[in-house]
Formats: sequence, C-alpha cells, structure tokens
Amino acid sequence: MKNTFGKQNFFIGCNYWASHAGTDMWHKWEPETVKKDFKKMKALNLEIVRVFPLWPDFQPLTLHAKGGNTPYQLRWKDNQPIPYDADGFQSGVDPEMMKRFRFVCDCAEENGIKLGIGLITGWMSGKLFAPPAFAQSNLLRDPIVLRWQMKFIKRFVTEFKDHPAISFWGTGNECNCLDDANRYEGALWTRAMTEAIRAADPEKPVVAGLHGITPQPTTCVAPSVPWSIEDMAEDFDVLTVHPYPLFTPHASVDRLTGIKAAMHATAEAHFFGDIGKRPCVAEELGTLAPTIAGEKNAAEYLRTTLCQLWAHDCEGLFWWCTFDQLHLEHPPYEWCGVERMLGLYRADGSRKPVADVLANFADMRKELPFRNLPKFKKEVVCVLTEEQDCWMAAYGAWVLAKQAGFDLEFQFADEPLRDSEFYLVPMITGLNNMPRSRYMELMNKVRNGATLLCTFNGACLAPFDEFFGVTSEYQENYEGTLSAKVAGTELAFEFSTKISLSSVGAEVLISDSENKPLLTKYQYGKGTAFFLTCSPERAIVKWNRAVEKPYFELYRICFAEALKTREILSETPDVTVTLHPVDSNRCYAVLINNGESASECDYRLKDGWAVSGTIYGTFPQIQAHNMAILELKRDC
Repeated sequence: MKNTFGKQNFFIGCNYWASHAGTDMWHKWEPETVKKDFKKMKALNLEIVRVFPLWPDFQPLTLHAKGGNTPYQLRWKDNQPIPYDADGFQSGVDPEMMKRFRFVCDCAEENGIKLGIGLITGWMSGKLFAPPAFAQSNLLRDPIVLRWQMKFIKRFVTEFKDHPAISFWGTGNECNCLDDANRYEGALWTRAMTEAIRAADPEKPVVAGLHGITPQPTTCVAPSVPWSIEDMAEDFDVLTVHPYPLFTPHASVDRLTGIKAAMHATAEAHFFGDIGKRPCVAEELGTLAPTIAGEKNAAEYLRTTLCQLWAHDCEGLFWWCTFDQLHLEHPPYEWCGVERMLGLYRADGSRKPVADVLANFADMRKELPFRNLPKFKKEVVCVLTEEQDCWMAAYGAWVLAKQAGFDLEFQFADEPLRDSEFYLVPMITGLNNMPRSRYMELMNKVRNGATLLCTFNGACLAPFDEFFGVTSEYQENYEGTLSAKVAGTELAFEFSTKISLSSVGAEVLISDSENKPLLTKYQYGKGTAFFLTCSPERAIVKWNRAVEKPYFELYRICFAEALKTREILSETPDVTVTLHPVDSNRCYAVLINNGESASECDYRLKDGWAVSGTIYGTFPQIQAHNMAILELKRDC
C-alpha cells in the first residue's frame, strides 16, 4: 500500500495536545487556543497531526455496586443514567466532547491539515487514563470493557468518518501498554477493535499505534510470548514504530548525532514493516529531555533521521509533540521529566530548531522534480531467527550493511525464504533457531547459486560440515573477547559461546588472535557459504562508537558480488547510499552524510554509469546531517 497518507510518498507530521493544557485539554477547553495552535502547525508545513480523544473524558462511565461491593450497574457522569444516542443505542459517549472534537477537525480542515485519530486513548505519556467504571478491570481482557470500547469506536467513527480532515484511524496510543495481556489476548483485542472500526468506516486505513512488539512464529502458543509483529500485520493496514532512543533497547549506546542514531528509526521501521509485509511509519519520534540532546543537536538528529526515513520508503514521521508542556502541573507532567520539553514550540510560543528542520524538509520535498521517490533497491535478504535478540540482530545488520554499501530486507525464519541472490543470517543463536525446512531451503538456495553469510552467536546447526566446509573441534562458554585483523585494523569480538573450527574444504579468509578460523568461505554447489564464528552485529550494537571501526568490512568481503551491482558505491563510511531505479538506464541516488562534519565523499561508479546532475544539496562534499540527491545515467 503506497501513498497511504496522501499524494506524496512521505509526509511531515506531529502529535498534538493543546498548548495550554496537554492531556487536560478536553475538560479545560479553550477553543481559541486550539485555533491558534493549528495556525502554528500550518506555519510549519505540517501535513498530518495525530490527535487523541482521551478515553475517560469522552466516555465518562462510572460503576455502581450493591452490598458486598458486588458490581451492579454502569452509569454516566454525575451519576446520571447513560443517555441514548440518536441511533437509539447507548454508547456512553459525551456529546459535548464530540462537539469539541468536531471543532478540532474543523480547525484542521481550515488549515489544510489532516488528522489521524487514536481512538481508545487510555495510555498516554506514562500515565493510564480510563473511565472510573473500569479502574479495577483489565482493560484488554475484561469482556465488559471490550464491549464498551467497541461501542465507543462505533459511535465515534460513525460520527466523524465523513469529515474531510480525517486521514486514518488508530485503535489508540500504545495500547499494548494499557494492561497485562499475552500475545493471543492482545491479538484478539486488536482484531475486535479494528473490525469495529472497519464496520463503521471501511474506507480509511487503520494504523497500529503500537510499539515494542516482536517477531514470533505464527504457530507458537507459549503463554509468555509478547505481542507479535505478524499478528498485528494481519489486523492493521499500516504498522508503526515509536523509535525513541532512550526507550529502545541498544539505541542509546552512542551519541544522538552519530551514524547509529541516524539509522535507528529507519532500521526499526523496516524491522516491523518488512517482517509484517506492511508499510510502516515512525509515528512518534523525539529527543525527550534536554539532558539527552540540546536544541542544536536535536535538530541535527532529526534532519538525518528524516533523510534516512524518506530515502528508505518509510511513510513519514510524526514528531512528539507540538508544544512544550513545562508549565503544566498535573500528572504525567508533574512526575515525568521526559514529558515536559518535547515540543516544536517552546512554552513562550517561539519555534525550536527542530521545527525549522521539519518545515524546511517539507519545502525541500515539494520542490523536487519528482513527486514520489522511486522505491529503493535491496540486494540482500536478512533472515532473523528464533531464540535470538531479533532487534539487536536486525539493528546491527542494518548499520553494517549501510556502512558496507548495500541495502537489505528483513524476514523472519517462520516464513518461506524470499527470493534473492544474497542471504544474511545474523547472530544465529540457540537450539531452536531455524525450522529444518527453512534451513534446507537455505541450503538449496546456496546450492543453486546464492551467496550466504551466517554469523554465529552460539547456535546448534545441523547439517554443518557439508554446508560450510568446516568442522567443529569444540564449543565452549567463553565470557570474554578475542581479536582479529580486518582491513588492517585489529577488531575485538565478544563471545558468550565460542566455537573452534578447522577446515574440511573451506578457505580461511581471516583467523582470530588464537590462530583459529574466524571467517571462512566454502563453495557449496553453485553458490558460496560464508561462516563467521562471531557476531559483528552484536559488537556494533553493544559497544560505544564501534561504528568508527571497520566491522562493516566483513560484510563487504562476503557480499562483494552484491556491491558490484550498485550503480554508485560510497567509500566514506559515514556517507550511506540508497539507489532508486527509474528505468534500466537511469536512477536516483540519495547520499546521506550521517557524520558530524561536512564530508568529501569518496565514491566509485559502476562501469558505464555517470553522474548526470545534482538534484539537491552539494556533491561530492556533503554537508553534515544532510544529503545530496544525484541523477545517474548509463551510457547507451
């Protein structure tokens, strides 16, 4: 599904709470403030704004009990009976709040802004918000709660589905944080809510609004398994990530202005989107507290992140959020330090540098000679497996691949292999790492001519010797590091399980500091199987500033044939490239300088190809935290 949110394939947006009240905006209603807020958002060229009808304000239900504290009856605010709606049914939705929400929709329409609606907003900014009636209920599993959530959705969506400002619906905000629920309970909740939305409005996309979910085998029924990407992809048209570095595992190891942070949002969006086979949007992004990044560095981080998301076919970005909330005294702002200074605008109404970055990026995108950037070229399928830290493996592989000069696509080992000439199985771990059928399918792909790199993190693989041309002398627990010389640099590798190999036909390309094979190459049938006894993905993710060392050269050695297919290749590790073919003789190249200073990009062109023009930016010198867009043509 392309261009889900509009005519162009990337939008600029933000998340909105009124500047005067934050989460209290609906019961501390100031329509003139809301009107001014939308004019300020229009001034930033914002195209879509995500808004939240706070659940207890819009459905103010109370629970009344009989003797023995036995629950008896739901009533409305001020202990009144729940009124009947115009359709003759009871939803418990407050008509005054609906009028206020319509005012917000009208303000958006007047300013040319579209809205995305998080319907069951019961979790927001670290605080739970629920109608008093449900204070002691499980908000994801209690059938009474689910019934009234569905009533709310029907009433709300029916009321606003025809308003021209509404762009998409969401089930809520981070609803997997609402309460305790296992994978299947969560899947049932999202199925009930999304079907309620589609029953009332079958036209608009339904967007996940979730974060923190993982790949899981479809057939797994273990009760402890968390919510799964695959389950959510069945119910939502668009998946979402909320890639805050502070809250995402492994994403705060390096400084916010470095290459790893620049790639975080894009890597996570493809981790979700590729595995779920859905578009994915960075639905919340921000730097949280000023201790994490000052205003200048926050703006540089945002600019590079925008470039990466746009170049890699992501749907868009919503900044969190429009206005600082430092002046607010109620929870969560009273207790949570990361919820006070997140805005594009300061409390005094002045714009921050991040606001200018968003506005300028929107202007840049509109001035390009093409409306939609063609899809980027991907050479390598990255297969993620069970019993590993899938996000660590994916994040590390993404960073290494980008530094090496190629692009990859993620899939989970639960599904049949996607067709490719090149496969990467990073950081393979544990006993139940890959189904036998998938492993045999991978062997068959290599036998018929594909290239495979498998990086080891303590896995049991069978068969092994015949596939990789090496045999294991022993495997041992090893809490420590070894080193190896790669591209003239001594690199350290961390192990929890170490395997000692000897060749039974494989070529040893690199040995470790104990003179044992580290990287081997074996001709298996018509293809090539590389085996790495360590995980550079683990090193690049866990160790501060590991990206400044040439770990990516291991990927370059193994995927040299993939690199030969690239029309342009950056030889500068901080400058990454995406290729966007227009036809067989022309493509666009987006070169992003993820570094902290201007860089003279050293590059190689494929034989017969030339740079025919610079569409945006400067080249070969590329400014820090910025990009150059080139047009490449082949001599005919």
